[in-house]
Amino acid sequence: MKFTRYIAIAALGLLLAACGKDKGPAEAAIAAATSAVDAVREDGMKFAGEQFTQLETALNSAKDNLAKGEYKAALEGAGGIAAKAQDVAKAAADKKAELAASWEQFNAGIPQMMESLKSRLDILGQAKKLPDGLDKAKLDGLKAGYDEAMGMFEQAKSAAASGDFSRAIEAGGAIKAKATEIASALGMTHAQ
Repeated sequence: MKFTRYIAIAALGLLLAACGKDKGPAEAAIAAATSAVDAVREDGMKFAGEQFTQLETALNSAKDNLAKGEYKAALEGAGGIAAKAQDVAKAAADKKAELAASWEQFNAGIPQMMESLKSRLDILGQAKKLPDGLDKAKLDGLKAGYDEAMGMFEQAKSAAASGDFSRAIEAGGAIKAKATEIASALGMTHAQ
């Protein structure tokens, strides 16, 4: 009976030692995976949100396994995270480049459009007689709309400069809509 007890204690000791043997590599793998995820966090969240969420879920699962003492599962879970982080980084970079290109289209066209409107507003502002359907109050309102659009354009440029291309593109669409509205009110078929 004592012999069986010693064997059970020895077996338990070997089991604990074997589990402890996996703890160090699992902790190192979790640390490396955490670093990989942290490295792509900002752009990943901003430009590849769904993929980044999946990546973070995988990391949290591996961390949970480590906390539960399931070192082998933690090690396996953390194993592919660095490669997945690289995939997220690539997807984020691709999306960022796509949005930057879209913004550049707005940024190239808006100044010309706005200059055309400003020229027409300046001419009408100096005119002794305004065209039919346009009075001084309406012209002043159109000038205020132009100034608002220019303010929006400055905000859009600032957003783009800080890397927030989604906000810049959204503002670019609003600016185009406002410019089209002003051009229509001025009887211009094209604001460019």
